[in-house]
Amino acid sequence: MSAAALPADVRSTTLAILAFGELTSVERAAADAQAAPSIRDRVDLIAVAGVALSHYEALAARVEALGGDIAELMEGVEPSFTALRERTRPRDWYESLMKGYVFDGINRDFYRAALVNLDETSERVATAVLDDTRQADHVRSRLARAIAEQPELSSRLALWGRRLVGEALVRGRHLITAFDLAVDDEAVSAIAQRVMTNHSRRMAALDLVA
Repeated sequence: MSAAALPADVRSTTLAILAFGELTSVERAAADAQAAPSIRDRVDLIAVAGVALSHYEALAARVEALGGDIAELMEGVEPSFTALRERTRPRDWYESLMKGYVFDGINRDFYRAALVNLDETSERVATAVLDDTRQADHVRSRLARAIAEQPELSSRLALWGRRLVGEALVRGRHLITAFDLAVDDEAVSAIAQRVMTNHSRRMAALDLVA
């Protein structure tokens, strides 16, 4: 079945999952801004929140164009995000930044696999969101600077990253299966391998071992 032939609710649900992910990024960046150690960090993180908000708005607009109710659809996926948040509470500002860095990267790897569900216009909107690296670039740069200035953070953040990747893999698989996102078991296994490879690269960019 082609993506265009899939029911509109499948396409809308796929987009709603991406939209809720961006909404949580807005909330996390805003919370991190409030706890930031400097005014510069606060300003930068508010800008990050603004990028995520623009992503959310683009995805929500596409859901509405497909005839979906974005708030109602997000209510359906919210419990999965909330459960993960409760299981992975950071102890400080640096762990919160790492959480965003790890989760956003892994989520995007999983989300790309679900693009097979989308029609051409929806895929274009989603791809533009997933290809925008401004959030990841900022957080990576800030974490790298923190580790360089405080080498004692290195081992703690590496350990935290390993815990996060395990949780994110479980949640990614759950989203694909729970919402029937038209991704078969073989594809899910391939996605998991790709996720781990990409996660290792992201950690290596911080000189941390995945």
